[in-house]
Formats: sequence, C-alpha cells, structure tokens
Amino acid sequence: MGGGARQDWERRHTRAYRMGAWGRALVSCGALVAHHTGYDRRAVRGPGGPRLRRPDAPDWAAFDREWMPVVELMALAACRAAWENGGLADDVELPQLLGWVDGAHTHRLADGYLDAPPRGEDAWHRLTGDDRCRGRARDVVTAAVTQAVVESRDLSGAQDGTPPGALLLGTRVRAVRAGGIPGLEPEWAGEIRWALEQVDRLHLAVRSGLWRPTPAHLEYARAVLETLVAEPDHPPLPDKVAGPTWIQRIVRFSHLQTTVLALTAQPRFAVVGPASDPLAAAVGGVTHAGLATLTF
Repeated sequence: MGGGARQDWERRHTRAYRMGAWGRALVSCGALVAHHTGYDRRAVRGPGGPRLRRPDAPDWAAFDREWMPVVELMALAACRAAWENGGLADDVELPQLLGWVDGAHTHRLADGYLDAPPRGEDAWHRLTGDDRCRGRARDVVTAAVTQAVVESRDLSGAQDGTPPGALLLGTRVRAVRAGGIPGLEPEWAGEIRWALEQVDRLHLAVRSGLWRPTPAHLEYARAVLETLVAEPDHPPLPDKVAGPTWIQRIVRFSHLQTTVLALTAQPRFAVVGPASDPLAAAVGGVTHAGLATLTF
C-alpha cells in the first residue's frame, strides 16, 4: 500500500467515524457477530444485576474466546475489500465481504494488510487458515444477507420500480443495532429513556419556575432554533411553482445536519455545572446518549 494513499484512506475513516479503518471494521463486524450469536454485552452483573440473556447466547468469556477471532477475520476482510474498492469499511457489499471471508479472495486475505491490525504475519495466516473460524464467519455474513433480503421483501409494496440498493455492511449493522437481539430491547433503549428523562426534567424546571435561563442559555437556544425553523429553500423554484417541493424537502437534510452540529457544540454554560443545569443535562442526554447511540 502506498503510504500517502493509505494515510488519506485512514483519514477518511476518521472523519466519518472518529476512528481508523481497522477500529471501524471491528465495531461493525462485532455488531453482526453479536447479533448472530445473541451475545449481549449488558448481560453482565452491574448495579441492577445482570440482564437476562438468550439461553443459547455465549457469555463474555465464551464470546471473547470463540467469537472474537471471527470478528477479527471479518474485520480484516472488510478492510481488504474497502481498500481495494477505494471506499469506507461500512460501504463494503456483504456478498463481496463473503468472497473475502470464505471465497475466491480468502487465499490472499492476510497479504498486504499486515501493517494495521495488531497481529503478526504468522498469526494472521493461522487465522485465515482456520476452517472453523472461516465457516462461522461465512454463516454470520450469509445470515445477514438472508435477513436483509427478507426485510426488503416486507417493503415490496412500497417499491416504485427503483432497483433495490446494494447490501452494505454499514446498512446491515445499523439495522441490527436498531432492532436489537430478538427477545431483548435494543442497546440504545436505556440511553434514550435517560435522555427523555433529562428533557422532562428541563420542562418541569421551566414550567415550575424553579430554573431560569441565563443569557448564555438563550444564545445557545437561538442558534439551535434557527436551524429547526429554517424553511426548505434549495434549489430555487421555477416561476409560478409553489414550494416547498419534494426535492427541497430532501435537500433540507443539510439543515438537519446543521441542527446536530449546533446541538453538539459545547455550550458555555455546560462547563459551569452540567449536573445542576437542566438545559445542559438535556442537551447532553440527547446528543451524547441519544444521537450518538442511534447513529453510530
């Protein structure tokens, strides 16, 4: 790999995911493997006790011992496929990933990418030569493809003749994270509940008069509000055409991005005392516990 091209490729991942290609591939492939096995990282003992897990799901030790090699093998395959495509790890198509995991490209999987993952060359060749590990990885990817096809059929009534989109790794990962492990609530449910509690706390504090916003709070609120009330206005409409049109509504997603950026900007008042500040707690709950969990 050329050093400059490799650095640029890694920077693209960092801009998109706040982590490098290898780290992102581990996160994405780990989500698919966890969903496939029923592994629940919250099924461990904590302040409220362990959460019930699926009877056939591995515990932490079993997942680390038996399934983390599968995650690493799939992550290596995702990185190799993404590099050869010139794209991001999440944009690798699942059928192509299968070809690297246990298919036409597996024989060269461990060649050419040995400088990034934390393994030596011999260890990578042993992993890619492990029939059981490759078989498990094949089963995970195949199951992900099958489930994606089934779900797309459920939406067949809404098809308008547009060809179906590619089965991308990132798309499938977001789907399993949103749906969660069957029989268990999604991982993000607790964070969303906490965020909503902070919003309710803010609402109660304002309505009861127990808390008054300062000029810094009002300045921050005005910046966010401007992005929320902005009307769709691009592209310009032809004469005598009333707006907003559907294309303007689609392009308005740029306004939503501005809202997210405005929300995630560190407000000055949050540094003073976020624990006792209702608005700071609400903003922190929504952006860090809510948005980050749902979109990662």
